[in-house]
Amino acid sequence: MSQDAKDVSVCFRPPLKDTDALLLTHRVLQEFPIRVQPQFRPWFPSASDALKPLKPAPLISSEDLQSVSLRLEEPADASDQRRPAERPKRSWCAIADRRAPQKITRSFSRLFQKTVEKHALHLRQRVKWVVCEHNCGPRGMEELWLDLNRAIRRSRLPTCNANYQRALAQIWLYCDVFYSEYIGNLLKQEFQLSGQITLTCHRLGDIVKL
Repeated sequence: MSQDAKDVSVCFRPPLKDTDALLLTHRVLQEFPIRVQPQFRPWFPSASDALKPLKPAPLISSEDLQSVSLRLEEPADASDQRRPAERPKRSWCAIADRRAPQKITRSFSRLFQKTVEKHALHLRQRVKWVVCEHNCGPRGMEELWLDLNRAIRRSRLPTCNANYQRALAQIWLYCDVFYSEYIGNLLKQEFQLSGQITLTCHRLGDIVKL
């Protein structure tokens, strides 16, 4: 009950008398504590209570502006302009044109037939040939990579796409199991790779060395 309340309505039924109802009501009202209503304050700040920064804004002199404009007009360092751009070490990928006709190769040799049966490989399963830097000979990895790109785009390497891992100095040539032997022999003969190249399969590791 607030301090502003002045009138109280009392409803009662006979046989309760008027005087008894008033007396009872007076006793009941005395047991209620009197509380003071808090003063209303708006949630938004008023003009006098506006938020202000803790620190004043910095003062910039004309000399500071002149020094900044001179720095912006200075040319770049000549040594930075002469510095050659670094070759990215991330992988680059060449994708074969799917619209081009694919070559049909002959059946597997005995070595590849045994490998396919031993690991229960599906003919459309993807495997990859790993060509390392020592396989390239005098031509180097960059030149071999360009030659492989041209061969893939001309559909000379069926179902192939290649990934150049510059950080590892390796070229990964992905293909279907069905074409893996044909592509391995083509890499060795036409691109004149030296040493052994490795055919790997996901979760199996190296499965053939050619």
